[in-house]
Amino acid sequence: MRFPTAATLLLLVAQAATAQSPLSDADKAFSNAEFRRAATLYAKAADNEPDAAKRAEIRVRLAVTYLNMRSPAKAAEAVAAALKDNPQLELVADFYTPDFLALVARVKAKVAAAAPPAPTPTATPPPGSLSQIRQRLAQATDNAAVEALLPSIEALEAAAPAGQLTDVLDVKADALERLGRTGEALELHGRAAALRAAAQAAPGTSPVPLETLLEARRLLAAGRPMDAVSLLRGVLAAQPSCVPAFEVLAEAYLDAGRLDEAYNALRTALLGNEKPELLLALGEVELRRGRLPGARDAFRRVVEVDPGNDRAWAALGLLAARMGDQASARDALDKALAANPMLFEARVVRAEIALADGQPAAALAHLQRALQVKPGDPWASGWLGAAYLAGGDAGAAAPELALAVKSGLAQFTLALADALRRSGKVDEALATLASLKGDDLRAGLERARCLLDGGRPAEAQAALSGLIAAHPASVEARYLLGYSLHAQRRWQPAAQELTAAAALPDAPTVVKEGARLADATRRAQELLDAASTVPAPPARR
Repeated sequence: MRFPTAATLLLLVAQAATAQSPLSDADKAFSNAEFRRAATLYAKAADNEPDAAKRAEIRVRLAVTYLNMRSPAKAAEAVAAALKDNPQLELVADFYTPDFLALVARVKAKVAAAAPPAPTPTATPPPGSLSQIRQRLAQATDNAAVEALLPSIEALEAAAPAGQLTDVLDVKADALERLGRTGEALELHGRAAALRAAAQAAPGTSPVPLETLLEARRLLAAGRPMDAVSLLRGVLAAQPSCVPAFEVLAEAYLDAGRLDEAYNALRTALLGNEKPELLLALGEVELRRGRLPGARDAFRRVVEVDPGNDRAWAALGLLAARMGDQASARDALDKALAANPMLFEARVVRAEIALADGQPAAALAHLQRALQVKPGDPWASGWLGAAYLAGGDAGAAAPELALAVKSGLAQFTLALADALRRSGKVDEALATLASLKGDDLRAGLERARCLLDGGRPAEAQAALSGLIAAHPASVEARYLLGYSLHAQRRWQPAAQELTAAAALPDAPTVVKEGARLADATRRAQELLDAASTVPAPPARR
């Protein structure tokens, strides 16, 4: 015996006009096979839903859940309650398993047998033919006249044979559009288009309303993602298994910033159809949701399905770099660039990793190729300047870094000041540092170096004293303070500061050697001072 699966319920979720908690929690519980929790949440969602038609849809999901729990009696009760909420409830046959459809048919028959005779309907004016309604709609001069036509259109819709239903839906959509109910109108247009595609499809083929999907993309390009969503909901109401519609729906939700809905649409589209493009989109959605492990899993699945997918390797490498896994980032980016040397972002990030590895020449090569793809790009230019600086070419670094900073990339300001200082442009370096805000240790150290190179050791000493008060464990700050004191020929305090710097954890050899030389200078000066002192005359006898 087959029962509805998570795939069935996910398709139902995508059709829902809204998915709010606890309904969304129930959907998630069902997809995770937590059927008992899902049943509780669906029942609660149904109790909280004021709209009878929507409440009926929720009760159908509850019935599906009960059937998965091997509780056919409770499933039948849920179906009966759904029919009570919406006596006209109809299910798309290919959307459910035969067992569930058989259960629904039995409940419908039981409800019909127990129902009292229908009262004789009161006489209502005939709705008129479709051509008459079209004519009356064209002649309607205001919203009141259009509104008055809706009951006739809906009556015609209820009685229309399958071959005429799409035309009736289009007329109803036109009326709703004139009333400003754009979302409802688009949904009807989507439903009509999907029904036409299904009627015209050859036997054994999957009908796809291509023109409607193109229209949804045109709406996206025009900045109307939620209108595209409405159109696609209509398509899925008629064709709940239309994977291309789910793909565009996910894109529309993503453009609208509705990340959870985009995720659900993509998961539904991926059921039994693991296309690399869909998996890449899923990874992007997970990134935007801040779920980095989920994004990594999606990108990894792409390279499992399509090992030569350069975009997936690049995405994996960029994500690994963002997560601090340099080894994985290096490997994935190298594979991406081997497959496609023109991947700009992958090139730049690979250059960053090369710089971190102490390989400025390799970084330069990567960045030069990146700038062939995007000449003059400020981000790549900034890193090119950083690579020149790491290689010791401050003159070549400065203009590249200046371009990046001028374009608003403030992260390159400190490197620009360093390049200017090393090029002998101390005043320009100090002016560049003045644009930095806050008490940043690295900026303070660079400013001290500029003052020392500019022959202003006393000012450097004052600046460094403040830095050390805030960062007492900074080896570099104490070393530069000792250097500034030494430049002022203050041998004793210079030796003390350099000795203190050498005693700090992780002090490099150059600091320890500086402390040794400063102490030797201090002792030499003491000897010199002692040698130049005139001895006192002997006491008189």
